[in-house]
Amino acid sequence: MVRIISIRVLFVLASIYKLYVHQINVKTTFLNEDLKEKMYMKQTKGFILPRNEKKICKSVKFLYGLKKAMKQWHEKFDKSIILNDFHHNSVNKCIYSQFTKDFGVIIWLYVEYMLMFNIDMIGIIEIKRYFNFIFKMKDLGEVDTILGIKVKKHISGYAFNQS
Repeated sequence: MVRIISIRVLFVLASIYKLYVHQINVKTTFLNEDLKEKMYMKQTKGFILPRNEKKICKSVKFLYGLKKAMKQWHEKFDKSIILNDFHHNSVNKCIYSQFTKDFGVIIWLYVEYMLMFNIDMIGIIEIKRYFNFIFKMKDLGEVDTILGIKVKKHISGYAFNQS
């Protein structure tokens, strides 16, 4: 889990260096990962077929709320991003960075949401393209809300508002 202080530090850096901050969302996050062990569950109320009330369901994908779902999703994301030459932050394993001679990108991961920080749009566009190839993504554009916090970009940087 990303720490709130990490978010603040990244936005301070974004304010100082005039970074673009974009947000993307992974659609059906936990359905991207197959279960490695057998898991059965009761039928969900409202979805029980008549005369099949006693049957159970075999799950083939992770579902939101399963104990191992978050860990499995993070492992899959981690493998895919490390293959693209990203590196973990030594303090927070939910922050990744990649710096080349052409661009530098910092990615902050929170469950299915990602924030991307960059000095220009080149790196952000390339990373969005890469993620769209691997996962089903929804491009949310420039950040406006994260974890219930409204984010507003000003000439002097970013401001948070949590009413």
